[in-house]
Amino acid sequence: MVKRNKKRLLQGIAVVITVIAVYYPGYRKVSQARARNARLKEELAALMERNSELEKKLELLQGDMVYIEKRAREKLGAIKEGEIIYEFVPSQSGE
Repeated sequence: MVKRNKKRLLQGIAVVITVIAVYYPGYRKVSQARARNARLKEELAALMERNSELEKKLELLQGDMVYIEKRAREKLGAIKEGEIIYEFVPSQSGE
């Protein structure tokens, strides 16, 4: 009777080990795929937000003259005819 119980226990352990050996790699792949899917969803949301911002900027650049002028002044240093630009240079420590 004790031999029979040991044999069944060993068979049960062998079955459990076999099941784990067969299903664990698949489970791990599914788990990794879910984690990657979550990261990609976050990345997609960030890219969609960035795309929306760029579309708004494009719309402004295509038709809003005030915005275009502002950008030209900031990025290119553009000035209107007759304007005078004053640049203030920070003084050095001795002056």
